Amino acid sequence: MQTIKNSVSEASSALVLLTTDETAQLLRCSPATLSVDRARKRWRVPFLRVGRAIRYDRAAVLRWLADRNPELREA
Repeated sequence: MQTIKNSVSEASSALVLLTTDETAQLLRCSPATLSVDRARKRWRVPFLRVGRAIRYDRAAVLRWLADRNPELREA
């Protein structure tokens, strides 16, 4: 869990855009799960459209994950 906290502070200094596959690996879910989330807005993982491409800001995804998991939040 400590690595998520460190990743949030490191990622906030630079914009890092991830593909759906990369984000799925980060979150340990399938790319299809993220596709369903975008369509149904179930979990509301933050994403961006860059032209026709879907990209995920790594820092925003890590913040979203920390917000959903109180034990990951910094004290």
